[in-house]
Amino acid sequence: MDRYRILSLDGGGSWSLIQVKGLIELYGPDKPGREVLQDFDLIAANSGGSIVLGCLIEDLCLSKILAFFNDETQRKAVFSKSDSLQDRVLHDLAGVGPKYSEKNKLPALQHVLPQRGNCSLQDAVAGIRRPGASEDLHVLITSFDYDRNRATFFRSASATGPEWGHGDASPITLAEAIHASTNAPINYFDAPAKFPDREGRYWDGGISGCNNPVLVAVTEAIVKGQESTNIVALSIGTATVRLPVARAGEQLAPPFVREIVEPGIKNDLRKLATSILDDPPDIATFLAHVMTGGGVGLGTQLADSRIIRMSPLVSPVKKLVNGTEVWSAPSSMTPEQFKNLVNLDFDAVEQTQVAEIMGYADIWVKGEAPNQPIRMNGDTLARELGQDRFGTAKAAWEAIR
Repeated sequence: MDRYRILSLDGGGSWSLIQVKGLIELYGPDKPGREVLQDFDLIAANSGGSIVLGCLIEDLCLSKILAFFNDETQRKAVFSKSDSLQDRVLHDLAGVGPKYSEKNKLPALQHVLPQRGNCSLQDAVAGIRRPGASEDLHVLITSFDYDRNRATFFRSASATGPEWGHGDASPITLAEAIHASTNAPINYFDAPAKFPDREGRYWDGGISGCNNPVLVAVTEAIVKGQESTNIVALSIGTATVRLPVARAGEQLAPPFVREIVEPGIKNDLRKLATSILDDPPDIATFLAHVMTGGGVGLGTQLADSRIIRMSPLVSPVKKLVNGTEVWSAPSSMTPEQFKNLVNLDFDAVEQTQVAEIMGYADIWVKGEAPNQPIRMNGDTLARELGQDRFGTAKAAWEAIR
């Protein structure tokens, strides 16, 4: 039986360039976006991942999508500074409060997607289908309905059934869906996303626990009639910081240890604002692994799951120093370079910041920085399930797709 293929793209602002780097390793830099999409039956995306999806639907080749993320002018058009002097002063003085303008983002996205951005989701993907498939690619973009206070999903086609209820196709445009999905609150955008000609206000889909949308994607595939064990998914992330926590009597040198901060309004608001990139989304790959039957019946030793996770871990690695294993920066990074990356926000827009992300993505695809497995030991950072290097994740995907 031909397997039902899912591509899942996490949110992560400028860090989403990592997804493009991963796709280039799979398909080559000159592969047109719509040809990449024709390799899948369903694609789910959130936030920065929805921008990557939009560029693929626009049929930009992968090298041009990477060039978009590397273009400071285009990045700053999407992440445009808030018009509110009060917001800017509050953020500069207290480190809390919105930095970017909601109203400037939709026109910027429409500019990036001139051919498909103003099409409905259904029309935007019309004609994109896997060879031999009976229906067009199914697209699912996640968001959070500000007024109804719940998750919302923008679909290119309906996903309904007597056992499941009604998941209707969405009338909004591709650019509007991306606008709704990319509107992170509190420390980022100054208002919920709005549309000029229709009702609704929205926050980033990470608020609904869908920053990693692979679990939503697997659920959608089952609703569409797929057997769970026939589903395979490639989940591409945007990097996750994982630092060991010092246990009693253990000496760990900064910056290779997680700092324990004191509770307080500033620290707590920052934790809330950035938690959408961490758990619960990180557990989505494991739950999707369970839903799809684990690794039973795959018939290959290269993969232990029907879910393949590709995403860099910003984590120290063990290296031998004077005969003793110590936590160190990956590859040839200095401790200072590693510290800068750990502290880099997901909305990095400055060219030097993006260059740091690009550099880490390069050593990740070379296997010199760790890949995020599906499950790992929280103390030792050792892999328990999935692949801990990009090369083995790529081989696993090729084996099960």
